[in-house]
Amino acid sequence: MDKFWSILAMPLGVALCFGPAVVVWWLTRDKSPAPDEQKKHD
Repeated sequence: MDKFWSILAMPLGVALCFGPAVVVWWLTRDKSPAPDEQKKHD
């Protein structure tokens, strides 16, 4: 059982930590930049 937890703990911790952030990023990212943002970069 210790071998199981030693293998599973790291990916589980990373998923719990960064999973919600990745989901929010995925839902809020735009496919194309807004027109006003394009002017700022020019």
